[in-house]
Amino acid sequence: MSSSNPLLEEKTIVFTGSRKPVEAISHAQSYGAETVYLPLVETAVRQSEKPDFTGYDWLIFTSRTSAEVFCACNENVSAKIAAVGDQTAAVLQKHGHHVDFIPKVFSADHFIEEFPPVSGVAKCLFIKGQMAKNTISSMSMQVDEWTVYDTVLNIENAKAVTQLTDVIVLFASPSAVSAYRKAGGNWSNIQVAAIGHVTKQAIVDHGGKVDFTPKKYTYIEVINEIAKGSLSK
Repeated sequence: MSSSNPLLEEKTIVFTGSRKPVEAISHAQSYGAETVYLPLVETAVRQSEKPDFTGYDWLIFTSRTSAEVFCACNENVSAKIAAVGDQTAAVLQKHGHHVDFIPKVFSADHFIEEFPPVSGVAKCLFIKGQMAKNTISSMSMQVDEWTVYDTVLNIENAKAVTQLTDVIVLFASPSAVSAYRKAGGNWSNIQVAAIGHVTKQAIVDHGGKVDFTPKKYTYIEVINEIAKGSLSK
């Protein structure tokens, strides 16, 4: 929708993810919103020895960063590929890899319900960041892990976010929520948007309330949800 119908005029949306969501920021601005980008988490790629990919039936990715690190290896693999989320899949596809499975809901806990009937008995390699939970590895099949990046909390940026009032802060991961709280952030003078039910639960666990959360876990959809919410006021 163009700025001729500025549903989010006089609203400020703060994006806090590890990468700048250029398309979503432009989308928010098209609704008339002011936007701020203050990443609360950063990633650092590990220099680690590559595993033998030929020994696996499936490679599993749950983040764009893990997919990007793998693609930088320029490996031509015969294993099938599973990806959580359209954006993760898009990275792999851009580098010539066919993605064989994407869960209907973009989260690890839904993945482990939908994946086993598709994979059957399989040997899998989960390519991950160090803060990924053991959800994927909990499946009743062999799941080895290759940790390719570390997540670092940006507390200075988090402190800057805590100084903002009357804004909508968009959290895309539990790590970003953790950074915000460690910097002394509270929930009293902001509205909160969350991508994903795991992030939403992290906010609730830290005493917050989520005002906006999309059914489809993407930045574009959360902006649409915020705009939709403005129509009901």
